[in-house]
Amino acid sequence: MSKQEISIVKLMDGSTLVGKISYGDDTVEIEHPIELVPQIMPTPHGIGESINLRPWIAVSESQTFTIERRNVITVANLQENFKAGYHRMVKSIYLDGPEWRGDFIEDEGPEVEMDLELLEELANAVLEKKIH
Repeated sequence: MSKQEISIVKLMDGSTLVGKISYGDDTVEIEHPIELVPQIMPTPHGIGESINLRPWIAVSESQTFTIERRNVITVANLQENFKAGYHRMVKSIYLDGPEWRGDFIEDEGPEVEMDLELLEELANAVLEKKIH
């Protein structure tokens, strides 16, 4: 498989992932995928959009996932000014690992540390129409 830069991957199901991409014959592998989840919200100037970040397939022990190419709509390189934030999120989510507390039977939910600086950068980029 050939390695590429940190990329944004748009999937057929509407998901948008950011991660390190490798290409196979009929597959795409994504290492350390982080999902970008848009949220529509009212602003003083009308409707706005913010982006929430979360690990993709959060409870998996895997850090690399294989996706069939037919499920990929498009791939684009991540803008340089977002790469440092991506690396901070990978460190927080995959390398330092979130500390999961409780279990799936009790009401306690997982706690994941989010990088607020990156969230703000992405939200501003969306509002400035740099990300669609």
